[in-house]
Amino acid sequence: MIAGTVIPPKPMYGSPLIFLALVLLLAGCNSKPEREAPSGGGAALQEQANAESTQPKTSARRFDGEGRLLASDDYIVGIRLPRGAELFREDGLLHVYRIRAPIEKVLAYIGPMMVTGSVERRGKGAIYKRASVRGAEVNPTKVDVSILEVGSNTTRISIMELPPPAPREHIPSVDRTKAAAQESFRMLD
Repeated sequence: MIAGTVIPPKPMYGSPLIFLALVLLLAGCNSKPEREAPSGGGAALQEQANAESTQPKTSARRFDGEGRLLASDDYIVGIRLPRGAELFREDGLLHVYRIRAPIEKVLAYIGPMMVTGSVERRGKGAIYKRASVRGAEVNPTKVDVSILEVGSNTTRISIMELPPPAPREHIPSVDRTKAAAQESFRMLD
C-alpha cells in the first residue's frame, strides 16, 4: 500500500503576470494633473507660484532669546505693535488687538513706550490714561491704552485715540503767562 501525502496548494498571492500588470498600472497613474500649455497670464502666475514655493517659509519669531516680545512692522497711532498681535475689532478711533502671549510680557513691551502720569492697575493688567507715545512726533495724539488678560495665555491690547482738545477762544501770550506766574510767586512771599 502506498501512503498518499496530501500537499496543500500554494496560495496565489500573485502570479508574475498579475504583478506585472499592477506595476504597469501604477506607473501610468499620477496624482498630479497634466500640465496645460502655458498661456499669457498663466505663465506669470506659474512663475510667481514657483518663486513663492522655493522661498523658505520661516515662521516669524515672537520672542527674542531672553523671552521679550519682538516688534512687528505695524504701527497704530505711533505705537509699534508686538509680533503676533492680530486685529480683533476696529471702530473709528478704537483699535482692539489680541495676542497669544502672557500679560506680563505684553506689559513689559508696551509699558515703557507710554508717557503718562495716570496708570491704573486692573488685575494683572494696566490702563494708561491720556498717554503719549515715547519717541513720537512733536505733537503726538493722546491715547488711552488698556492691556488686559482675556485668557490664560491671551492678552487684549485696546488703543483708543483721544481727540485733540478744543481750541480756546482766548489763549494768553507767553509774556502774560510769565507775568501772572511772577505775580503769584510775589504774593506767596
